[in-house]
Amino acid sequence: MNRAIILMYHILDSPLSERESKYCCLPERFEEQMAWIGKHFNPIGMDAMLAGLNGEIALPDRAVAVTFDDGFASTFEHAMPVLIRYGIPATMFIVANRFGGDNDWMHTRGMPQRPLMTASQILEMRASGVVIGSHTLNHAKLSECAPEELVNEISGSKAKLEDLLGEPVRHFAYPYGLYNEAARSQVEQAGYASACSTRSGFNGEDADQFLLRRIEVFGADRLWHFKQKLQFGTNDASWHQPFEYYAGRLLARFSKRS
Repeated sequence: MNRAIILMYHILDSPLSERESKYCCLPERFEEQMAWIGKHFNPIGMDAMLAGLNGEIALPDRAVAVTFDDGFASTFEHAMPVLIRYGIPATMFIVANRFGGDNDWMHTRGMPQRPLMTASQILEMRASGVVIGSHTLNHAKLSECAPEELVNEISGSKAKLEDLLGEPVRHFAYPYGLYNEAARSQVEQAGYASACSTRSGFNGEDADQFLLRRIEVFGADRLWHFKQKLQFGTNDASWHQPFEYYAGRLLARFSKRS
């Protein structure tokens, strides 16, 4: 069976500080990346990817899904025209209590203030074809939440987004990549079809649909880094990573023979 990759972006903009530069992909690099996957991969939406992983449809070779976390206003400005230009499906994970607000959960980490999308911008994104998913109500650290908080953050965000959109919200992403079994179970019980983690790697037929893996695109990534990440299914784009990858495969092959 074919394997699928999910890409993860945060901010599409020039960094406002050195501290946030890791999370900022320059708009021109984003367009270069989308143009490249449009030529060399098969971009699909999360619904199609999930159906392929579940065996409901044939998953295309070199399938890749594009996702964005947090719902920054700069992503609305820079992503939508590029996605439309190259015909690339995407999913935006929104912090449901922060329509038109800012990234206040990042301020304690020394990050600059950035505006988030307004409700009208979210609706415009959806009208353009971008799927809207949940990123909790308040960008909560779910692994630290009490049971009632989990219900509120996970189910409450779903309800609020569905009220705005007038349609089911099927996909979820764990803020900070933090989860535990209680959080995973609550996502499933809330009626989501999938949940994305921040663990890197490919997604195959054995993937847990509520712990899907993603490849994070960093601000320092050049196109060759980006290509390497997609080829090897890893966040590590160092020059020695391919050698480690193939050495690991050889070791696994010989281990099976012994």
